[in-house]
Amino acid sequence: MPKTLRIGTRQSQLALKQANMIAELLRNHVSDLTIEIVGITTEGDQNQHQPLHELGGKSVFIKSIEQALLKGEIDCAVHCLKDVTSDLHNDTELIAYRPAESVSDCIIMTNGHSYKSLADLPHGCSIATSSLRRQLLLNHHRPDIVIKPIRGNVDTRIANCQAGYADGLMLAKAGLVRLQRDKEISLVCDPSQFTPAPGQGVIVIQKNRSDTHLNTYLSILNDEYQQVLSQYEQAIIVDIGLSCDYPLGVYAQKHNDEVVINACWSTKACTTFNTQTISGTTHSITKKITELSNHIKKSLLS
Repeated sequence: MPKTLRIGTRQSQLALKQANMIAELLRNHVSDLTIEIVGITTEGDQNQHQPLHELGGKSVFIKSIEQALLKGEIDCAVHCLKDVTSDLHNDTELIAYRPAESVSDCIIMTNGHSYKSLADLPHGCSIATSSLRRQLLLNHHRPDIVIKPIRGNVDTRIANCQAGYADGLMLAKAGLVRLQRDKEISLVCDPSQFTPAPGQGVIVIQKNRSDTHLNTYLSILNDEYQQVLSQYEQAIIVDIGLSCDYPLGVYAQKHNDEVVINACWSTKACTTFNTQTISGTTHSITKKITELSNHIKKSLLS
């Protein structure tokens, strides 16, 4: 183990919080370890006006960090798994998956009220989100809701909505938990109804494959159960080859030897709403994932 471990991350408040969470876990396992958090500005952070699908997808949040990793400027990188695309550099690998505090989407309403379900939200209210997946699902469940685009870090988005931009803001619950702002949540969406993004809420550590001396230490933080679930979800992204260009939700659950995966998707314009659930044993689910991926890809290209 190097005397100083350099962890690369985005410079947003949430990203830095997540990197420091990983650093603290490592210190608990490895005595006298010095850790340096290296903040890196990504293309996605520099351009906070265009929707992600116009910028080139979620890869805009990790490519600069991945380049720093490949150049040896950092030893490992900490990402939100939902920002990790199917085209990670072949010389790198994900060495650890941390369990998600929550995979759910949630809404903060500026009126401060709490709601049990999407159906209870005020008629015709406005909700801010730039996620195509969230737009698709909101339009499907509540077509009366007015959707407004929004970019920026969590604090900025909340402040803009509280200043009157929109009646509510949709976010990932896990991020608000990490920022200790979860008490502001008005509604937590049921993930079986409102399908999360693949990898939502999961923190991963990326490293160079050649840096095998780091494996023993970084793999300590790996949660095998979360890794299995995440790899089921990521397999669909890899098979389809999608990023932020299309709205896609994938939610995997595992109960003993039974795996259940819910998926929803649409065209870039969100003109259709497609959903499918597959299930099978841990031995049979791989084939069904491939069949589902092929079905999704065919429906999008037809």
